[in-house]
Amino acid sequence: MNTDPQTLTMAPPRLSDGGGELFGWGRRMRAERPVARDADGIWHVLRYADVQRVVSDHASFSSDPTAVLPGTARFRGSMLWMDPPEHQKVRRVISRIFTPKAVAELEPRVRRTAADLLDVAAGRTELDLVRDLALPLPITVIAEILGIPVSDRARFETWAARMVDALVLDPVTDPDAMKQVGAGSGEVNVYLLEHCRRRRDEPAGDLLSRLVTADVDGHRLTDREAMNFGRVLLEAALITTTMMITNTVECLDRHPGLAAEVRADRTLIPAVFDETLRYRPPILMIPRYTRGAVEIGGVTVPPRSLVKAWLAVANRDERQFADPDAFDPRRRPNPHIAFGKGVHYCLGAQLARLEGEIALNLLLDRYADIGITPGAALEYHPRNFFGVKRLPLTVTPV
Repeated sequence: MNTDPQTLTMAPPRLSDGGGELFGWGRRMRAERPVARDADGIWHVLRYADVQRVVSDHASFSSDPTAVLPGTARFRGSMLWMDPPEHQKVRRVISRIFTPKAVAELEPRVRRTAADLLDVAAGRTELDLVRDLALPLPITVIAEILGIPVSDRARFETWAARMVDALVLDPVTDPDAMKQVGAGSGEVNVYLLEHCRRRRDEPAGDLLSRLVTADVDGHRLTDREAMNFGRVLLEAALITTTMMITNTVECLDRHPGLAAEVRADRTLIPAVFDETLRYRPPILMIPRYTRGAVEIGGVTVPPRSLVKAWLAVANRDERQFADPDAFDPRRRPNPHIAFGKGVHYCLGAQLARLEGEIALNLLLDRYADIGITPGAALEYHPRNFFGVKRLPLTVTPV
């Protein structure tokens, strides 16, 4: 085994330039040091095949950070941080509720919500896509299916902003990061836990009620497990759906010929979203933690190491994708890993696609021309997620 740590001399760059530096770094690292340790002792895995292994080999790579990162014990119980077999027990209950049929039945609700949001902006020629549609759409849909009262949904948007601000922090280089993550999600947890307890006593027809009353092979979710899943849904809405929508509109703005094709042929929209997910995945990397010494890419990673599996870099791996830096919705196949892989594959992927496709179709229906406002300075989230904080658009109503 090769035990050379191949220490990084340069940390992953931030996204202030919209990803150019990050993808340049990823290209060099894939070629020269595809498995490497940085000065903070974090391991980075960058090639497609190796990233696939890290996110799917649960015998070697754990999702539970509590043995490695200080201050994370308070988050124990979240599906995102569970390993099999506990994860499978919880996922079986939830997957019985979050079926493709159940998601398809949400289409009228999603369409109505998106239309209502664009109605508020009717007549305007300037939009902020994040504020006006891409953020409130998934939050409103999640709040509705969870059974959150309309009067409380403004609070959800406030909590959402705090959670995103906290989730871009780095718990390794910032010792207060986990405290801020806890503070950002604390109010949401208290709120959802209270509603879970109410639903157990008085079930309604909403998702929280189904979560706390569902029984699969004798396993029922605790109130805390149901609460954790509700929060995970909210986080996924904030990150995956919002950024998928804004990234897609930004990519189409940069490719006007393709944008015209999509406007003329809406059947291209699903493939456009898939290519956006490959080209600019909302989640840049997934953390995992080695259970013991493990060899990957010819390098031995020690036990109890933090490993970052770079989805965004793997999705540009020339070993897997022809012309990987080109935005090409017609590429076939397109086996991107933006939603992860294996037992942790995103349960909300189908809902995110549904929301994105409805949002883009409605934008094209209502506006004859859509473009990023000339001269607008785009500010990207600095790390962890690929997306803008605001997306100013100049539009021409139909």
